[in-house]
Amino acid sequence: MIVTIARNPVDSPNMTANDAAILECITAELMECGAEVLSIGENEELPNDTQVICSMSRTISTIKRLKEAEQKGITILNTPQSVENCSRRRFMEILHNNAIPQPPFNVLSSSVELQDSYFPCWIKKAKGWSCHRDDVCFSQTKEEAVAAIEQMSERGIDEYIQMLHITGDIIKFYGIGNDFFYHCYPENTKFGKEEKNGVPKHHHFESNSLKGFAQKAAQAIGLTIYGGDAIITPQGEIFIIDINDFPSFTAIRDEAAKNIAKLIIGKTK
Repeated sequence: MIVTIARNPVDSPNMTANDAAILECITAELMECGAEVLSIGENEELPNDTQVICSMSRTISTIKRLKEAEQKGITILNTPQSVENCSRRRFMEILHNNAIPQPPFNVLSSSVELQDSYFPCWIKKAKGWSCHRDDVCFSQTKEEAVAAIEQMSERGIDEYIQMLHITGDIIKFYGIGNDFFYHCYPENTKFGKEEKNGVPKHHHFESNSLKGFAQKAAQAIGLTIYGGDAIITPQGEIFIIDINDFPSFTAIRDEAAKNIAKLIIGKTK
């Protein structure tokens, strides 16, 4: 039995339909291969004959349940530990510890700790994922950064990332294991923050280097199914700025679903 668990809409702002669509496509591909598939809610019990769980959930309670299932020998994609590792501060520190290029950043507990050398910058919620438009704020000046931190604090956020803004093209990338990798310029995005980088100028870069950095990052975090964003500078430098567990693969949904289903089927043998 293969079980799928959808992502809670709270953790899927502006992407609920796309997240649901990729899971539906994966389920259809699995069933076409003759697999028995059951889609359950985050609070529903797992069948006793569960072999593989394909989960998009990020809730604390579900991650805890998945860790218990993992201890029983059930294969889970992505592993609950890797999903936890995608909390922003945690994945940024993992990238730093593995010498994967990313913009310089500083972890803050208050606006007093803002570094003058990191402007213009992005102020980002450090814990968890971006679920609100203002969890990521562009700040040209220190005054704007202070205001961003204050509004986050009012929403109960108590730890922040100050990341230096890098000028360049944004590239989205997607990966599935070691066999599938795809990158493209973004079109429809979650909050439209990419507009600060302007229209892509299609700076030349080594695509194999992007693939290498992305795969190294995913492996260090523990992800099998992943996506993310990178910045390409006019000089062709590559900086990873975001990593996500189980993206919606909107640009390549059908191809991604086939590859994910193939990966899952392999785990049942």
